[in-house]
Amino acid sequence: MKRATTLLIGATIALLAKGVELAPAEPIAVTPTPSTNLESLISHGASLKIGTLGVGADFEHMFNKKHGVRLNVNGIKISRDEELDDITYDLDLKLFTAGILYDYHPWEGSFRVTTGLYYNNNKLEGTARPTSPVTIGDRTYQPDQIGQIDAKIDFENEVAPYVGIGWSSTEKNGWHFTADIGVMYAGEPQVWAQATPGPALQDQPDLVNQLQQDIEKERQNIYEDIKDYKWWPVIMIGVQKKF
Repeated sequence: MKRATTLLIGATIALLAKGVELAPAEPIAVTPTPSTNLESLISHGASLKIGTLGVGADFEHMFNKKHGVRLNVNGIKISRDEELDDITYDLDLKLFTAGILYDYHPWEGSFRVTTGLYYNNNKLEGTARPTSPVTIGDRTYQPDQIGQIDAKIDFENEVAPYVGIGWSSTEKNGWHFTADIGVMYAGEPQVWAQATPGPALQDQPDLVNQLQQDIEKERQNIYEDIKDYKWWPVIMIGVQKKF
């Protein structure tokens, strides 16, 4: 009986060994994780704009769809006659700025928030050559007593902080609309004025000194009129080429 049982077990094992083949292990498929192509996110742009800084050009580098930097230059010269404190001046408005700006596109679209620094050389220069009596300070001077009055207005900050918002494309190609709206902190206005005595005052040093004192009063009057204008508004619009 014991021998029969042993033979039965042995036969069963032999049948199982013959009838069952082990299936080869299947290789594990590894799906590679897609990697972001950084080069596809980088873009460049060039813009031409016009506005309160004059005529300008921007050169832009976008690191991705959120972060970018810009270099720009702006400028213009406008000449006109203007009356300042009862004296008519031939005025030249000379605008020149150059900026380095950081742009942040919070939603990876065209809207951006911008901060940065400008080199600020905006100024107003004026020259007056009276042809009729003019009041300077508290006195009236005849045309032959004043040869020329020169004046200049510029700003305290040669390097001026900037903050603003704007719109520009984050795409790599094509033509697009671009704009900036913000303020540049130019600092306190600075006023300079000087009078050149006319032929009637050539030999009258006391009157020449009095003229210079009255010109200083004139300078102070102009300063009081403009001293609160420390922020330069920036509104620029234009077209942009992306590549």
